[in-house]
Amino acid sequence: MTKKAWPAVALMVGAGSWGVIWYPLRLLAHAGLSGLWLSLLMYGGAAVASLALCRGGRCAGVPRRVWLVLAVLGGITNIGFVVAVLHDNILRVTLLFYLSPVWSVLAARAFLGERLSLPILAGIVTALAGVMMLLWRQASPALNGYDALALASGAAFAGANVMMRAQPGVALAAKLLATFTGVVGVGLVALAATAHGMPHPRGPAVLAALVAGGLGIFVITVLVQYGVTALPVRQSSVLLLVEVVTAAFSQHLLLHGALTAQAIIGALAVAAGATLVAAYEA
Repeated sequence: MTKKAWPAVALMVGAGSWGVIWYPLRLLAHAGLSGLWLSLLMYGGAAVASLALCRGGRCAGVPRRVWLVLAVLGGITNIGFVVAVLHDNILRVTLLFYLSPVWSVLAARAFLGERLSLPILAGIVTALAGVMMLLWRQASPALNGYDALALASGAAFAGANVMMRAQPGVALAAKLLATFTGVVGVGLVALAATAHGMPHPRGPAVLAALVAGGLGIFVITVLVQYGVTALPVRQSSVLLLVEVVTAAFSQHLLLHGALTAQAIIGALAVAAGATLVAAYEA
């Protein structure tokens, strides 16, 4: 495997992991943790874990504006996704979230000057067509509040991707810490605004959420942000669609659904689109 391939592999592994994380999130929610409290605990644990990467001054000297933007976008991205996936149809949330490649590519063209070639456009169109095949008719076409959260989460994720790509001088450790602390900050504001009371979780749910954040969320976020930082936005935004494939298959398998021919063809289209973009960039 060439050195250039590692960011793409890391990104696809991380995205694939996000596609199945809805299941442990729902288990923790059933144990008594609401979406906001669950986000605070998990990303608080991830923030503590990320401090280990900040040794040697790696997180120092980050421009305040960059830190603030990453923190706010990271908070909206992750809290919006967690709350939406706990309450809405998983594939529907994933579809709305993964309109983010459209926002990412347009923002990268506008702010970073990244060019759009025919192979890149073909890969994006193929992958998004696969997404539509995977997720079409999953629920009512009318949007609800959780749909709006998923859309806002995807738009914030696209903005964060462009910001990360535009700041190559900022260490990955600093970007991680900004993202994780941003979730905690936005979560606290949301708790105050919605007057959420203290949860009463069953069993070791709080400890499980902290460990899930300090290990699982931390590792897969490292993989995703490493790939996003190293790859052009037009490539990373398509490779991230791997999450749609794993979300589709995991929902079918874990919720005892049968895979349809439409789902399989859609998954293959996503994979083909991602491969086209990755091969063109290699």
